Amino acid sequence: MINEFVEYHIPYGELAVDPNAAAPMLGYDTDLPDDIVEMVQEVMDETAGCYDIRGGYVIFDNPNFDKDDYKLTVGETTFQIGKIIFHQLKRSAQIAAFVCTAGVGIEQYSRAMLAGNDPLKGFIADIMGGVVVELAIDKIQQLLSDNKKADGLHITNRYSPGYCGWPTFEQHKLFAQLPTTLGIRLTESALMQPVKSVSGIIGIGADVKFNPYTCRICEATQCVYRFKKVSNT
Repeated sequence: MINEFVEYHIPYGELAVDPNAAAPMLGYDTDLPDDIVEMVQEVMDETAGCYDIRGGYVIFDNPNFDKDDYKLTVGETTFQIGKIIFHQLKRSAQIAAFVCTAGVGIEQYSRAMLAGNDPLKGFIADIMGGVVVELAIDKIQQLLSDNKKADGLHITNRYSPGYCGWPTFEQHKLFAQLPTTLGIRLTESALMQPVKSVSGIIGIGADVKFNPYTCRICEATQCVYRFKKVSNT
C-alpha cells in the first residue's frame, strides 16, 4: 500500500522573507547594517520570480525503535538515525517523511551572478535560497502540526540525513519511501538537486514534544540549524 503524499505549492510572497534572516551566514550576530539590508533586499526583489516552492510529506504508522542500536524501522526499511534523533523520536506513533524544494531558478540566478560581474549578488542569492526553503518547510511543518492537533497529537522537530549523527547516505533510503520526490533527485553521494532542497522526518504522537535542536551536544559546528531560532510548536 502506498501512503498518500500531502503536497503544497507555496507562493514566495506568503513566506514574508526577512533580509535579516541572512545575518548569521553573512557574519553578523543580530540584524544586518542598513546598507547590507538594502543589498539583500535588492537581490530578493530580483529573484522573487525565480522560485518554484513545493513540498509535502507522507505519514507512516507503527514505526519500530531499536534502543540498542539507535535504529528506526519504517515498513521494511531501517534507518541508523543515531542517539540524538532517536531520543527525540522514540515515543512517536507515526513518522512523517518530508521533502521540500525552492526550485532550480534561484540556483541558476546565483550561478549566473557568481560567474559574471556580480559574485556578491550570487553569494547573497545562494544564502537567501537556503533561507526560503527553510521557511517553506517551517510552514509545512506548522500545517502538519495544526492538522495533528485536531486529533490530539503533537509533533517533534524535524531531522534530516547528514545532521545530528544520521548518515547522509541514508538519504537514498528515505527517498525510496516517498511516493514522489517533487522532481528532486539525488546524486550518488546523496546530495539533492536542486540544491535548495530539504528532506527528513518528523515524529508524531500523543507523547512526543517539539524540542529545540540539541546543538549543545552535537559536534557539527557548521550546521545551519545552529543559526535557527526555534520556538515550540
